[in-house]
Amino acid sequence: MKRIFILFAVALMGIVVSSAQNIPSVHNDDVEQSRKYLRGNDYQRDLLLYVDMLTKTHPYYADAKQRAELNRRLHTMHKECGDITDLAIFRAYLEQIASSLNDGHTMVSYWNKPDRLFPVRLSFSDDTIAIIEVAPEYQNTLLGKEVTGINGKSLAEILRLAAPLISADNEVNFRNIAKEYMMISEFWSLLGMSDDTLELTLTDGTITEVAAVSKSQLKIVQLQKNTANRITAQRGVLFDYNIFEDESICYLQFNQFADRVTHPQYPQLARFDEFVCEMMHEMREKEVRTLVIDLQYNGGGNSTLGDVLLSWLHPYRDIRQGSGELRMSELLCEHYPHYRECTLEGEPLEMGKIYQLRDFDRSGEDNEADYTAEQDSTKHILNFNDEHIFRGNVIFVEGKDSFSSATLLLTTARDNGIGIIVGEISGGRPSHYGDILYCMLPNTQTIATVSHKFFVRPNQELKDLEYIYPDYVVKLNDPNRDLLWEWIVENYGAKK
Repeated sequence: MKRIFILFAVALMGIVVSSAQNIPSVHNDDVEQSRKYLRGNDYQRDLLLYVDMLTKTHPYYADAKQRAELNRRLHTMHKECGDITDLAIFRAYLEQIASSLNDGHTMVSYWNKPDRLFPVRLSFSDDTIAIIEVAPEYQNTLLGKEVTGINGKSLAEILRLAAPLISADNEVNFRNIAKEYMMISEFWSLLGMSDDTLELTLTDGTITEVAAVSKSQLKIVQLQKNTANRITAQRGVLFDYNIFEDESICYLQFNQFADRVTHPQYPQLARFDEFVCEMMHEMREKEVRTLVIDLQYNGGGNSTLGDVLLSWLHPYRDIRQGSGELRMSELLCEHYPHYRECTLEGEPLEMGKIYQLRDFDRSGEDNEADYTAEQDSTKHILNFNDEHIFRGNVIFVEGKDSFSSATLLLTTARDNGIGIIVGEISGGRPSHYGDILYCMLPNTQTIATVSHKFFVRPNQELKDLEYIYPDYVVKLNDPNRDLLWEWIVENYGAKK
């Protein structure tokens, strides 16, 4: 067994901070010299710059009809921004433009006070709301209770109000994000409610008010779960495995697509390719029959780690890969200057145009990849030895938090017939926008992200599906029993 003792939540925060240190500011001479820009307030000016950036960067707006549709609305939006007097409301206004794309990677950061929180975390399934974390002073009255309404409104009403303010790939992804945003007091003010207190109506009709606190004052108590013998409980690691010899099962918990290769600024991280190689070696020695790859907590990262794993499960040269599109833009060149010098068939890349990702991957016309060539140790090393491929049972676990690169891995496995998928439907869309670029609007210092690629699953006939559906539905979130592990052992554990 090998463990990487790095809290992935901490690593994620560091990654975001490092990505945001050199955020390019959005500018366009034509826009900034226009009458609307020069006569507008700061909000109107940044609206013009944001729409210009979005239509010139996001793959959706490579379509002239889609660009024209947004630009037709620009006059009305410009007028509406002239009446805005609050920065948070302006940023939320821009987020409504982003959220219409159904792209969980393209969003606007609209928090002025993200450190002012309600000390209560909610969980909801269908129309049922449960309280799973609260401040200690509410522990006896609220923890574990079900809620019928918040601030006098039902869950359905709240989600309807929240929908324009959340960029998401699908409904599952939207509800996941909404649960986190409900802790931020400012979110409720943007929904037209108080940001000082949260009124929770319990099933017995009683109402309890929860006051907002600063992040430094936040203390929270979790609903206790029986996790002592829970194999699949979430671990504070990037990736981790255990081999259960009696059951002949290797359980891999894969929580984030990140390692020392993708983030060299964290030298304490392990390499994922070395980790998988060691795991496979131990599995061969112990003659493991079943590999479980648990992605239920995985929100994504660098998709190359998925290729590493798949290369040990199926001959890599035979894996049918998805396709991808890249849209050339000034913002892309701000992040990756080499694209300015890049050419295809002797011609420089054209701003605003869509290019196939395979055009940048091939070394020559109609050349096949040389799988016998020595691999570069500064990049992830794949397995090309067919004798080392795992030939046993492969079980992928997906959940509502499986997103982005996690969904891409699940989709590639599904479309290539590699293993089975169990759990719940995914929070990510199988074919989706992604690979974000950061930018800042200069007049209001608003930070936004925008996708510049579109990934299409290998089976293009299914590219419009919103979810990856599991082969077998297994409940993942029971507070007292590890139903997932019970199902795995019952169906795939070694029979004595």
